[in-house]
Amino acid sequence: MSLFTPDWQSVNLSGLLPATQHVFQRWLLRQTANSLAFTFPYQSLASSARLTYELVDWLNFPIYLTLFAGDPSPFVDARFKERSALEMYAVALLTELRFSRKHGACDWLVRRRSDEQAIGVLHLYELNHEIINDQPAPCVVGMSLAAPFRQQGYGLEAFHQLLAHTTSLFGRPEARALTAASNLAAQQVLRKSSFLLLEEYPATPRQGAMQLWQRHLCSHY
Repeated sequence: MSLFTPDWQSVNLSGLLPATQHVFQRWLLRQTANSLAFTFPYQSLASSARLTYELVDWLNFPIYLTLFAGDPSPFVDARFKERSALEMYAVALLTELRFSRKHGACDWLVRRRSDEQAIGVLHLYELNHEIINDQPAPCVVGMSLAAPFRQQGYGLEAFHQLLAHTTSLFGRPEARALTAASNLAAQQVLRKSSFLLLEEYPATPRQGAMQLWQRHLCSHY
């Protein structure tokens, strides 16, 4: 199935859990009276020195489980570690968010060029057509790297490629990133990618302390 010419009736739901099928079918019914159109140019990204970047779709999203199930890191999204939660994440990503004009989102599966081994996922979300101070609204970027491939420079390479295409494909002049205040590895990648700390949020009963980072994308690396 091509995501650029979607035929939603042809999506095979048989491999999904019943609850996930129900959510997708409800969304599909809401769309039958509408003409679906892509609001942002979602596509696979150009390769970098060691990595390729494959648009996440209905066929490849189960690889998240291969990458992250059993990962003890508290910084990996818990939805990537359990099948039913991952399916719900994928349905939201590939339906509501993929076509949203205010909360557009996209993931890319990151693979090594040498052997096509999947090593992680890039995230781009909060794409919005709103104009603020004569500029497009900032988006939010993120990355999830599987444990065996951390601390090898892959994360920084992939993150730089994402930032480059955030400007060229989506016209965003500014990117933001949200990370746990205790996630020192993520903060190191952000600093090496020329992000600046914008704001800190104290811990709440439901969530630890968080940091919001910002980078203007008009300059080159």
